[in-house]
Amino acid sequence: MPDTNEIEKVRQNLSNWLAAFNAKDSEALFALYDPESIYANAGAPLMRGLDEIRPWYEQAFENFEGTLHHKEEAVFVEGNMALLLGAYYFAPPPGVTLPEDAHLTGRVLLAYRRNQVGQWKLLFDIDNTPPDVTPSLFN
Repeated sequence: MPDTNEIEKVRQNLSNWLAAFNAKDSEALFALYDPESIYANAGAPLMRGLDEIRPWYEQAFENFEGTLHHKEEAVFVEGNMALLLGAYYFAPPPGVTLPEDAHLTGRVLLAYRRNQVGQWKLLFDIDNTPPDVTPSLFN
């Protein structure tokens, strides 16, 4: 049976990640990453390592307005590896209506690795935009 304490630590990393992302705080965000991270965004080429991932997020911060939400759908922890599967939603600012093709929702698989000092760090971030994830899932 998975250690619920370790699952909560992984969830806390994600909670901290969302807070840093929504605050557009690059330093806080990348403190949560494993140095060997890989990002497979549905709309961008594969990015390997923080030197490739960081500029992508910093550019996204310039254009992003609103709040990113995550809804957990499954969790797995075994040894020093953990997986979180969930849906995401980029909620636009109040009063702002975006075009339907704005890709505000999707699904993400996050893989975490526990480092030598026991901290869970984001290792793999893979997202897609399936038709079954809609803003109504977050109501």
